This record gives sequence, C-alpha cells and structure tokens, in this order.
Amino acid sequence: MKLSAHFDSSEFACKCGCGGLHNGADINPRLVQVLERMRAIIGKPLVLSCGYRCPAHNAEVGGVSNSQHIYGTAADVQCPDGVMLQTLYDAAVTAGADGIGIYSWGVHVDVRGYMARW
Repeated sequence: MKLSAHFDSSEFACKCGCGGLHNGADINPRLVQVLERMRAIIGKPLVLSCGYRCPAHNAEVGGVSNSQHIYGTAADVQCPDGVMLQTLYDAAVTAGADGIGIYSWGVHVDVRGYMARW
C-alpha cells in the first residue's frame, strides 16, 4: 500500500513476515513524513533496512525491549551511495526526527515524541 509519494508499506513490514502493523500499513504517519523530508534534502532515494519489528523479531535481532521499532515509530536508513554519513544524520535533524542514532551503516530515525541522540 502506498503511504506517500516515495514509500510503500512493504518497506516498513516486519522482516519475520508476521504481518504485524498490517504489514507496515499502520506505521506512524509522522515517521513517513520525516523520511520524505530526508529524501528531499538528500535528493536520492532512501533504503530502509528496518521499519516495524514485532516484539519476537526485535528480541531475535537483539533490539532493546522498548525499541521504537516495536511501536511503528522508527526506521533504520542505510547511507545512499555517494552520501556521507554526516549528511544523512544532518538530514534527519533538519527533517524533524526526534530520535537519531548514527551507525557505520546509516542512521536510526524515530518519532518518539522527545529528542534523543546517540
């Protein structure tokens, strides 16, 4: 199901195939808006390595018990080709993400309702 101009619910579906959050269709709309803004800032498509995670899958991958992924409010965004990690992080800040974590592969962004950085 199309969630916005550039994102489909399948990109947010739990990787275990459980169908949780209606296979990604019920992901938080504000998260999708943040990701759309990031895409516009970067000027390139974003690749999501993770969106929603059911509690069982979250535990399997070593996620914290209160991960924003289990609430449908987070996504992990891989660094697009030719885009520096700092640029992706800066785009997340400018786009209005609440939680932002920087990793070697890209950034975690979420809309938890308060600011968090790591």
